[in-house]
Amino acid sequence: MISRIINLPFKRKSVFLFGPRQVGKTTLIKHLLADVDYLEVDLLKGDILLKYKTNPSLLRAEVDFLTTTNIDKVFVFIDEIQKCPELLSEVHYLIEKFKGRVSFILTGSSARKLKRVSVNMLAGRAWQFLLFPFTHVELGENFHLDDALLRGTLPPIIDEPFEDTFRTLRSYVQTYLKEEILDEAIVRNIGAFSRFLDMAADQSGKIVSFSTISREAGVSSKTVKGYYQILEDTLIAIKLEPYLKSARKRLTMHPKYYLFDIGVINAVNGRTSVSSVRGSTVYGMLFEHFVILETYRLISYAEKPFRIFHWRSSHGAEVDLVVEATDTLWAVEIKSSAIVKSGDLKGLRSFMGDYPNAKPLCVSTCDRPYMAGGIPVIPWKGLFGKDYLNLVS
Repeated sequence: MISRIINLPFKRKSVFLFGPRQVGKTTLIKHLLADVDYLEVDLLKGDILLKYKTNPSLLRAEVDFLTTTNIDKVFVFIDEIQKCPELLSEVHYLIEKFKGRVSFILTGSSARKLKRVSVNMLAGRAWQFLLFPFTHVELGENFHLDDALLRGTLPPIIDEPFEDTFRTLRSYVQTYLKEEILDEAIVRNIGAFSRFLDMAADQSGKIVSFSTISREAGVSSKTVKGYYQILEDTLIAIKLEPYLKSARKRLTMHPKYYLFDIGVINAVNGRTSVSSVRGSTVYGMLFEHFVILETYRLISYAEKPFRIFHWRSSHGAEVDLVVEATDTLWAVEIKSSAIVKSGDLKGLRSFMGDYPNAKPLCVSTCDRPYMAGGIPVIPWKGLFGKDYLNLVS
């Protein structure tokens, strides 16, 4: 088993673990619980789901029984909790009743349905964590950048033969994105939402024009915004708002959305090969995706209070990634070529004109750091090290 770097303190506190399907939530939890006795409730099984849907209080009775045995602490693992939100009331009651004697591990691919039923999500009685596809840190020597830019890093494809990879990814797109999210969204216009998904993959990493997408999908701009909210809620996309001093103005500007896995993006777009020429348009776009997704994942795992943005000036100058850290503002340009010249970093200089206290940085595929016009250019792995974001040890 590939070790995950997420820290789940489930022995001290009940936890929610959310993440898209097939990122390894169930595998991880079963591995962590391997040395303890636990009650498992697998809501992906139809008969189990029906049992608890019909009688949610059955969980209370089962846990009550376990607390009468000689078990010091009772662990309860409920898989895909969003399929039976009614169980949250029972979980809430049991956490309060047994005050640390019972610990719940609740996994799910979406908090959307849970919030409809229980707005407070147990009001802090369970800590929330996110799980993602593998990071380069977790894969270690098995990580290969060009492979990740083509196939992504979802656990099911890591050890698959190359010829089977896109069969798996296409199946994932069809059975999960096109069916489960449609069901989650409860959308009436299935055709429009399906067209939207195709466009969302094509527009991944680009500044979104809701009006343009609404025309092509045949729905209103408000509906398109709702569709993007569904992608966020189901953890299929992350949102990067524009970096502005005014939070109010930020809400009126166009965001960027990045789909959660590069292999999924390629599968939706029908792209089964990537140009091996570093610096090409497609390679550059996928490399930018990779760095931003990796930054988002590692910030989450490190539990740092950082926020990430993109930036674009009124004159069209751009910075790919802005990281608002605890006491530092990083402006990061992402270049897929190994050789970056000073003239390639005009966006960073424009950003520094507006935010002179920020620290500019370029990450690239170079093998060692160098300076380009007074701006550090570093290997992409260095971004996450102790000299910069300090997200990995």
